[in-house]
Amino acid sequence: MTIPSPLQQTLEQYEVEYTVQHEETQREGAATGQFDTQLLCEFLPWGDNGCFVLATTGIVELEYAALQKSAAIFDAACRGTIELTGEDRIECINRLTTQQLLDIKAGESRLAFITSRKGGIIADAIIHILPDKVLVDLDATVVEQVIDHLNSYIVMEDVKVQNCTESTHWLWILGPESNTYITNEGNTFQLPKGFLGIEGVAIATNPNNVIAMWEQFVKQGVRPTGWYALNMARVEQGVPLFMIDFDTKNLPHETSLVQSRVRFDKGCYLGQEIVARLESLGQPKRRLVQLKMQTDDLPISGAQLWEDDSGSGTPVGVITSSAISPLRGGVPAVIAMIGKKNAVNGSNIYTFVGQEIVSAEIAELHSSHKEDTT
Repeated sequence: MTIPSPLQQTLEQYEVEYTVQHEETQREGAATGQFDTQLLCEFLPWGDNGCFVLATTGIVELEYAALQKSAAIFDAACRGTIELTGEDRIECINRLTTQQLLDIKAGESRLAFITSRKGGIIADAIIHILPDKVLVDLDATVVEQVIDHLNSYIVMEDVKVQNCTESTHWLWILGPESNTYITNEGNTFQLPKGFLGIEGVAIATNPNNVIAMWEQFVKQGVRPTGWYALNMARVEQGVPLFMIDFDTKNLPHETSLVQSRVRFDKGCYLGQEIVARLESLGQPKRRLVQLKMQTDDLPISGAQLWEDDSGSGTPVGVITSSAISPLRGGVPAVIAMIGKKNAVNGSNIYTFVGQEIVSAEIAELHSSHKEDTT
């Protein structure tokens, strides 16, 4: 079950300020235009249970610029929270995830896969440590399944697992200036850069405090941003996202995120044998890569990939995310899942953009080279 954002109505009423030019003021050498405001916000459904996230406040370019140059605030209504308390909480989450957590300190956060006995991904989580509890920050659509999974492997340990999604709301302050904005409310954590490819902080607070906190940040100059700009920024950084580019049908090595989520020098954890075997024996059956398109046209998410320019036969992969990349001069940025036989760096793959079949070069995801243990 996902929880409606307490910011929904506030965001619906948010008026973005923009410039309107009038012919009578357009004189060479003079300041032109007047500032006006308008309700331009759009929203997107997240998952199947009624949660909505802000898509844009109306001008995606300004939101993207804030992510790259200053600071932007995103209402992370799509995130759920599981709280672990009890003396054995850290030992418990350590043996049920792929990350090393026994040496983590209060206030720190690390990325981790929660894996099944067969090594499959159950969730991609951010583990936040507080002095008296552990917060498992994850996609809201998988909270209940993860709670059932955790409880099924707790026997004699002193651990209590609680769904705190209704009592915990997340705000993300993103961008190079994100650390300059602080609040005394809630708990603030450094957001691992390997999660979105963007610097930022994650703030967990009571839903009753969210509106006042959001308004405080906006008054300080933090620009509200939506999913369109955020997605553009993470795709051009080559960072896959759980439940978009991969899901519970995938193994860790298929995500190209092993370096930031998996520690091979830790003790036993659920699914370790399968994960370690795949690391030792070689390539998974499929993996996420980035595509360097040989066209300025943007292919859509879900478009199938072919091994030659006939565009026929059995597809060898699928595009999972695509966006225009301003940092690369407006060319497409694309993430795709491709079968092992065809996922060869430097080789060409083909997809349809409209009625035309175009080629793309396969390359490693940027994120596959980044180790993040923040």
